[in-house]
Amino acid sequence: MLKKLDLKILFKLYNFNINHRRLSKAVVFISQFSSIFFSTIYFAAVIYLIYNDKVLKEFILIPAVFYFLAKLIPYLYNRIRPFAKHNIKALVEQRKDHSFPSTHTGSSLIISLAFLEINPEIGITMIFLAILTALSRIMTAVHYPSDILGTWLIVLILHFGFLNFLI
Repeated sequence: MLKKLDLKILFKLYNFNINHRRLSKAVVFISQFSSIFFSTIYFAAVIYLIYNDKVLKEFILIPAVFYFLAKLIPYLYNRIRPFAKHNIKALVEQRKDHSFPSTHTGSSLIISLAFLEINPEIGITMIFLAILTALSRIMTAVHYPSDILGTWLIVLILHFGFLNFLI
């Protein structure tokens, strides 16, 4: 029953469209370009909200900038991970690529700092967990302590410097 109704409506609309040339052109245009239109509007709204809302800056823009930097820095400075360089067994499965910066460490801290601005209790708990994350990255031989400290420095500059610059 539903299948019949489904097909009946489909063919009625399709045939109506085929029989009306102007409408058909408009329908094809809408079908082809509506996703581009809505995506553009959505991203423009996101940019507007980020520019005008401190919370969105902290939750979207600052972590995105860190992620971009974390992907860019290894092209400029490629440090081999401790387990690969010193022929030790890594305690977690990890690629042998770059050691600096630590994406785990940076992401956990930048997100924790964003929460700290909104809810200090949750933020402090998350910062403690971010510190544990950082220590775990050293203890599993996938990062050097200097990778962690350098990553924290980048995050703190982004969080306190960049965010204040944008406000």
